[in-house]
Amino acid sequence: MNFLVSKNPVLIDQYWNILLEQGSSLLLSDFTDLVWRAKTSDKGLVLVDTQVDGFAGMHSLTELKRINQSLKVLIIAIDLTTEDELSALAAGASGSCRSNLLPDKVRQIFTTVQDGGVWISSTGLPQLLQRFKRLEEMSSKNAPKNESAQQHEKISSLTPREREIVELVASGDCNKIIASKLNIADRTVKAHLSVIFQKLKVNDRLQLALLANKSLDNKNRAGL
Repeated sequence: MNFLVSKNPVLIDQYWNILLEQGSSLLLSDFTDLVWRAKTSDKGLVLVDTQVDGFAGMHSLTELKRINQSLKVLIIAIDLTTEDELSALAAGASGSCRSNLLPDKVRQIFTTVQDGGVWISSTGLPQLLQRFKRLEEMSSKNAPKNESAQQHEKISSLTPREREIVELVASGDCNKIIASKLNIADRTVKAHLSVIFQKLKVNDRLQLALLANKSLDNKNRAGL
């Protein structure tokens, strides 16, 4: 079941019909109603208006994800700052959307998120990468000296096909694009990713992309 949680006619007009294209959907006017339904809901796509009744800031998203991890959450708003986007991601959302997007762009965002990807605006992405870089620099100070070699070894241990998929995930491609580029089925990509996550001991595509990009950086520095 998918949910759109908003009373704003502008946001409802923009997102409701496109959400219906994704399958069974429900329009709610209060965030607390969503929390109640999330306890018994299957996986689905959730669009949350930050101005809706019952929404008490980004920690409300953390609580929602704690109740139902299978829900893919997108924040929607008329006015959305870069800080709002980053805070939403930190709280467990899969991305954020403004009110001025074309329908095809909205569909692209939905596909990316449902495939396990993360969506962030072009203005928010540089700041997100900067924050990740700072975190990596902090963690590298306490990391063993051979960690870089271990990371590269993990990637190298994958099959050639798995390494291809890792490289495409690291470049930001969703499952459908990966399937098209490699001329394989979407379900085959998903099966490969499940195995890759287990082999590399990562939980999602974002962690996989960070691991892959860090391995590539270390390889380039070593001149491999």
